[in-house]
Amino acid sequence: MTHRSDQSEPTSWEKLWRDPQMRELWDGFPPLPQVVEMADRLEAGDRVLDIGCGLGRHTVYLAARGFEVIATDNAPTALAACRENLAKAKLRAAVMQADMTEFPFPDAHFRGVVASHVIHHCRRADLEAIIGSITQKLAPGGYLVWVTPSTRHCNCGRGTEVEPGTWVDPESPEGPLPHHYSTEAEVRELLRDYEIVSLAEALTRVSDAGRHYHWRVLGRRRLRDE
Repeated sequence: MTHRSDQSEPTSWEKLWRDPQMRELWDGFPPLPQVVEMADRLEAGDRVLDIGCGLGRHTVYLAARGFEVIATDNAPTALAACRENLAKAKLRAAVMQADMTEFPFPDAHFRGVVASHVIHHCRRADLEAIIGSITQKLAPGGYLVWVTPSTRHCNCGRGTEVEPGTWVDPESPEGPLPHHYSTEAEVRELLRDYEIVSLAEALTRVSDAGRHYHWRVLGRRRLRDE
């Protein structure tokens, strides 16, 4: 779910996915309502990309709904768990190792994309570039579900602010990675090529660190003549 590093050393996310408590936490989350709504708007057989699939909660759900799912993550432990969960459910999806910045697919290849708790691990310019790449791979009229931390998130303001809205906290369990926190205005600006179907700031969980707030967005890529 983060940028690649020396493969001789496990990435921060690989280390986290090896933690039984981390896996138990994410195993307990149901599919996002925005993913369910996106699925309701698509047709069976449509191709959907799940970026940073983790243990596969959305991959499994979307495969069960009859979509052709491609799931990516850069953590081998997460990918193995995703494949195992698909097998338990007797479902199939293409599960592949890839960084959140890697999109080795044709343009307009997908009718839906899920990017939940993943593409904010970077600076603002990189985030904008990633969203641009997602848009390029998403067919006009297709849907994007994006979950990203808001400026009310408990970790916003911890560590060093390397640019407006981007913080690096060496004490973070995810390692010294940049984390970008967005305002509602910035979310709308980054998704200027989308019709916003729904946008809400949600308290996603409470931990020892504090209250975790995220923007949950369902957007529809504008048609070329809109």
